[in-house]
Amino acid sequence: MVKRDLLGTKLMIMSDVGKAFNMDTVLLSDFVRIPKRTKLIMDYGTGNAAVMLYLSQRFDGELVGLELQEHRYLLALKNIELNNLQNKITVKNVDVKTYQHGNRADIIVSNPPYFKVNLKTKQSIDEDMQIAKHEIHLNLDTLIQAVRKNIKHGGLFFMVHKADRLEDIVLALNQYDFKLKRIQFVHPSVDHEPNQILIEARFKGKGHLIVEPPLFQYKSKGVLSDQMQAIYDGRMYRK
Repeated sequence: MVKRDLLGTKLMIMSDVGKAFNMDTVLLSDFVRIPKRTKLIMDYGTGNAAVMLYLSQRFDGELVGLELQEHRYLLALKNIELNNLQNKITVKNVDVKTYQHGNRADIIVSNPPYFKVNLKTKQSIDEDMQIAKHEIHLNLDTLIQAVRKNIKHGGLFFMVHKADRLEDIVLALNQYDFKLKRIQFVHPSVDHEPNQILIEARFKGKGHLIVEPPLFQYKSKGVLSDQMQAIYDGRMYRK
């Protein structure tokens, strides 16, 4: 177990070695748009609560995280306590597929398992990481079904996923009455295809799609782009 600073904030986070948080966590937290009237944000598959910790720095309402794996749930509790955010963040050890919250959320965010499971899937030896990375307990379709159960009419859903799953994402969103509102492709560098995509969708939404300018992680080998450096420096959390 290690303790380190949460990039771009004054918070701390505890985790197993190599599992604190990754770039996906940072990108998703930065991408989330929080309208003024937002009262409740839920995080599906909260892990060690990194996304909720980030959002707590620019949102004063209620944050609720759902985590299936008991070990990650207990770690999330520790991180919430470590930062004295017990009055602001709640985490529940539940399955998002069956959970029904008392109030519907204005916003739901998720950094879900990315990879389909088949005979050719190269899975992590670590069962904890298998569940986090592969669609073993939760796939794209069941995730969006679950989000639909707990989101308000007109509520926003934010997700980070693999860019090559965009067609699957759009089909699943349309099937459950979500409208794709905003996307951003994330490229390792200018001369590489995108490997990730950031998604904003609205439940029962209308209107046009905004395609944000692409985000390039590096401008040269080992040198972060200016935009990526600003994200890591916590541009969304400066007070």
